Amino acid sequence: MRLVRSLLLVSLLISASLIGCISDESTSVVIDAESLVEVENPCLQGSTAISQSMTEITVNGESRLFRLSAPSSDAGVELPIIIAFHGGGGEAEDFQQQSEFDQLAEEEKFIMAYAIAQEDRTASEGEWYLNTAATSRDDNDFTEAIVDELSKSYCVDQDRLYAIGYSLGSMFTYEIACQLNQRFAAVASFAGTMPVQPETCDMLGSMSVLHIHGKLDYIIDYDDDWDWKDGEHEGVGTMSGVPGMIDYWGQELACQTSDTNSDFLLEHITHSQCSHDARVEHYGIEFHEHTWPDEVDGTATYQLIWNFLSDFTN
Repeated sequence: MRLVRSLLLVSLLISASLIGCISDESTSVVIDAESLVEVENPCLQGSTAISQSMTEITVNGESRLFRLSAPSSDAGVELPIIIAFHGGGGEAEDFQQQSEFDQLAEEEKFIMAYAIAQEDRTASEGEWYLNTAATSRDDNDFTEAIVDELSKSYCVDQDRLYAIGYSLGSMFTYEIACQLNQRFAAVASFAGTMPVQPETCDMLGSMSVLHIHGKLDYIIDYDDDWDWKDGEHEGVGTMSGVPGMIDYWGQELACQTSDTNSDFLLEHITHSQCSHDARVEHYGIEFHEHTWPDEVDGTATYQLIWNFLSDFTN
């Protein structure tokens, strides 16, 4: 089972270098991207709805891309931001329930930014840098740059910044939880995990965590700790089983109470009365694997995620 998971991880991590390539070497793929237009006093102006606009920003001297969906809004309306991080090899694909997230963003008035991993990273680096090497802050810088650049064009609610992720992108949300909690208020993700001993995870602000995971996941093991295969994400080390990771956040946030409700199909764990009014929630889906679920506990997954995130400010 561990061999299968390792092989699948290799496939997920190296497939990014293949996406966007064409077999004819004389042909190159050109991505048509727009730059954000800086607005003087953005909160004095309303915004016009846009959907899935490929957007280019410069981070540490390099071009980075994300897809932007923003709602129509009146002047003075502060807009939360959700940044979504795709799974391995997923930069050319729609994010899970993307159209539903976009529609909800229009209804609830928040911005969706779908981050795109850099090309040409090696398997040992991974599409999203985890908390290991000297380059590990590159994607953190990208994350903060998305917020900073959007804030020049939109009336952004700086207290309501959130991140979501799937699979490898889920793992990166825990980089945000550990290293950017002074800015971001909450993260929510499906089918990822984090190192048992992250190199840095200091609570400088408030951070709430929602994690959803299929208990039959054959790629990111649910029950047990596991090691990255040699040559992949060098230095990450041992990754946590999901129950241990949920306990970690309950302890990290000094949560005072814990409650578990379970039945034949689902286990729901809640750690509450945490520092800074944070909360940790976990849904373990009993007979589910690695694919993003349409719904959890009778609620559409995208709606469940927003219901959680929108509870928190930083």
